[in-house]
Amino acid sequence: MNEHYSGKQVIKAGEQLLRLDILEDENAVNAALDVVSYWRFSHETALENALNLLKDTTLQIDKKAIFAKRLKRFISIFRKLHRFPEMKLKNMQDIGGCRAIVANPKKLLKIVRKLRQRSEFRNGNGAIRFKDYISSPKEDGYRGYHLIGQFNNGSDADRNIEIQIRTRLQHDWATTLEIVDLFTGQALKSNQGEQNWKEFFSNVSRQFALMEEVHLFDTLSLDEKFRKYNDLVLRSDFEIKSSCDKVQKVERILNVATHLEAYSNSLKIVDGRISENAIDGYALIVVDVESATVTTSLFNKNENEEAEKRYALEEKQATGNRNLVVALVSTTAVGGIKEAYPNYFADSKDFVEHLILITDVELPPLGKNIFSHF
Repeated sequence: MNEHYSGKQVIKAGEQLLRLDILEDENAVNAALDVVSYWRFSHETALENALNLLKDTTLQIDKKAIFAKRLKRFISIFRKLHRFPEMKLKNMQDIGGCRAIVANPKKLLKIVRKLRQRSEFRNGNGAIRFKDYISSPKEDGYRGYHLIGQFNNGSDADRNIEIQIRTRLQHDWATTLEIVDLFTGQALKSNQGEQNWKEFFSNVSRQFALMEEVHLFDTLSLDEKFRKYNDLVLRSDFEIKSSCDKVQKVERILNVATHLEAYSNSLKIVDGRISENAIDGYALIVVDVESATVTTSLFNKNENEEAEKRYALEEKQATGNRNLVVALVSTTAVGGIKEAYPNYFADSKDFVEHLILITDVELPPLGKNIFSHF
């Protein structure tokens, strides 16, 4: 992009977004968006450097890992600034983010240990910048491990880049929650939404964590997974059984599996080229819930500036429309986009397979936990 804005202008644009009603002042929003687009695009080289490090480290441990990178959507930037009004746009740590999706927690921890040795993830005092949402899951149940590093942007400057490492099961959980947000208009990802849905995802996360305690769980057949998980639930304490029971009850109330299948069946992928796997570059994805379509525009790696311009234009057009989601994503190959970003295609098949393991458990009558008052 040819425009250049100073650090002070970037900070001011973020402050403007805190004051603006995005539905009323279109000119002001567009002006702020121009600055956001510049600042976001300035992270691209740093993001590529971070992804290369993540790949090099991860592939030594999990050769079948899935990788993805993305520049943060405008609406996500807007919402984060409103959730944390003291935050400056210039200091936001996850404008650029990349992710590795790996087979199991054991491999995840090996990757984390290697990455934590890197100087990129240490602040000026030598402390590692990280968020361990596996040992301490978020309130909504989100699990994953995040590291924030400083990577060169190609112009003798560094940018904050967030690296996420998730297991496949953790990824299934996180992307399915986003699917429900998209189709129901909730904000469960920000811990805002209907209590039944919040309770459902929180307890499913707890059960998924239990599944991952089973040795080599990811390598088992579904029948073996159910047998070992079922045995583990029935041997567990009252709290685990109660959590399983809550999933079963809320799933019946919400009819979750049926709704997820309907969301998936409702979306039509307009551009069939998304199934190709030979292009290394970018995909601009526009999800329109109202018309039930997913439109994709593909860009080669050397078309990064054009991709960012189109991204900014589509976001401006989507401002204030809750039925539209715009994202610019990149993976090692186009064929990997559906695996890395199933939320944009309403693909929750793997999540539902593991949800059924929970709902099929035959729990004994739980009654009242006689120790709950101690």
